Amino acid sequence: MIKPYYQDEWATIYHGDCREILPQLETETIITDPTWPDADAKIPGQENPYQLFAEMCQVIPAGTQRLIVQLGCDSDPRFLSGIPSSWPFLRVCWLDYALPSYKGRLLYTGDVAYAFGVPPAYISGRQVMSGMCRSTKSDKLFVRHTHSSWKGKCFTGKDDEDDDGVNNLPHPTPRRLQHVAWLVHQFSDNHVVDPFMGSGTTLLAAKNLNRKSIGIEIKEEYCELAVKRLSQSVMDLTPVEKGYLKQPKIQYPFTSDILETVKIG
Repeated sequence: MIKPYYQDEWATIYHGDCREILPQLETETIITDPTWPDADAKIPGQENPYQLFAEMCQVIPAGTQRLIVQLGCDSDPRFLSGIPSSWPFLRVCWLDYALPSYKGRLLYTGDVAYAFGVPPAYISGRQVMSGMCRSTKSDKLFVRHTHSSWKGKCFTGKDDEDDDGVNNLPHPTPRRLQHVAWLVHQFSDNHVVDPFMGSGTTLLAAKNLNRKSIGIEIKEEYCELAVKRLSQSVMDLTPVEKGYLKQPKIQYPFTSDILETVKIG
């Protein structure tokens, strides 16, 4: 087994190819945001995301109970054809933005998660498998600055970018921590693996919801970013009460950002 890049009481990070590392692991739930087929950022695997995702699905460890795949609202769902038919479909989940943004003419209203496998345990605060989470704010470390303009008859939205057309975020395609925390709460019981870890949002959400987690990332600079986020987070665990998931207060040296309560339902 490859030596961990990072390990603490809650999280383990491996630097490498998920197709080589994932078969050596054991987990209950996989929650991941793979390389999308229509991603406009330069990220590993972009040259053939369908093949990469399908090959990852083929090496999911035996005994894994659930697979949760997060995609953009403009991602082609046929991308999921790489999931073997042996995985039963559970449901689709809508991960809305309280404040949408633009991608060209598209009003980008949020992400979508597709859940496969067996239902999670029936526990207090999770008696039903909810399908909706609304994020009220971006994590300030990953706030996009989008400018609106008209070009001819086409409305465009454009992020702040450098001279090479690459956005200036620490990671080009971050997921909302509020959304990922909701997915971790809804679909995992004790343990989570993210084969396409990126900046470590899944691991951070799992840590703050008292779950063990493993992340795999092929790009070392994102491993470093995930380590920084994990080591500088402050846990403030709060149980689910009266249909609400109280998000953990997470503070970084980069920002005083504090997450808010998200309604389950």
